[in-house]
Amino acid sequence: MKNFAPLMIHLFNEHKNTLDVVRIKQNSLVFSSLQAYYQPVTSQGFAIKYVVEGLEKYTLNGNKYPIETGRYLLTNDTYEGSVEIDEGKNVKGICINVSAILLAEVVASIQRPDTSFTDNALGQFFVSSHFLENQYADTQTHLGQLLRQLTAQVYHSQLKQEDITDELFYTISEKIVEDQIPVFRQLQAIPSIKPVTKRELFKRLQKGREFMDNYFTLPLSIINIAQEACMSEYHFFRLFKTVFGISPNQYLIQKRLEYGQSMLKQDRYSVSAAAMESGFSDIHTFSKAFKKHFGVAPSYFTKQPRQDNYNKVVY
Repeated sequence: MKNFAPLMIHLFNEHKNTLDVVRIKQNSLVFSSLQAYYQPVTSQGFAIKYVVEGLEKYTLNGNKYPIETGRYLLTNDTYEGSVEIDEGKNVKGICINVSAILLAEVVASIQRPDTSFTDNALGQFFVSSHFLENQYADTQTHLGQLLRQLTAQVYHSQLKQEDITDELFYTISEKIVEDQIPVFRQLQAIPSIKPVTKRELFKRLQKGREFMDNYFTLPLSIINIAQEACMSEYHFFRLFKTVFGISPNQYLIQKRLEYGQSMLKQDRYSVSAAAMESGFSDIHTFSKAFKKHFGVAPSYFTKQPRQDNYNKVVY
């Protein structure tokens, strides 16, 4: 195993290609700083491709995945292809490979008699071609939060060689499973016989949901979102509600309300300003929806002298 100090330097090297690998049994953690790079990709076990800075272009089983800063790609060893970096400056990334055996152990440890899926179905989901290879924002998932913490430790020279242990890979595996169980259930909710069709439809739904996540403050309509997802308006509406348990319009309103609430907690915004900034057409509509969703009027937050008191609200 290499001395860990160079790993922290190499991850942010601006002048040459570097790849440093830490291996623990069948698991590995790879720190990279690369430019003008092309390499065939064959995942060993379950793989996380995280971009700390820049753009990595993956092609897996004929599908293209441009992974930008703050995003990561999940895949397994049933997917093959290549990765290309053609930027003029070094692209920094972290690649994590977790053994299928470890993931299977984590899956087995969370099984309960009252779950709505079988051990075999969930276990096979992670290691077979049924797994939904996809990219995620590091701000939206439990695994993403862990990746951000790991990157921050490297930036501040707080991650030492002895920190890369079995325990770290246990935690990574737990976060993967925690994030992907809802995806597994949502995939099963899609009324399609062919697994390939299920995966394609789910990807389109995710694309529509991510579009709402990014632009919810704009005056979006369901037809706009459906077009972004390459689906008809009704088909998108029906499947979205079936899979996520909430209609697209309700999801959009929820995003706006949560954003409006966060603005009110900052003490710098009036109710009317929060309403406009979060995407509502008027303060009346915002206030009515806010009280229905949170159980209190938005003015409640403007009257609190300290932010500690916000935690006392009963939703």
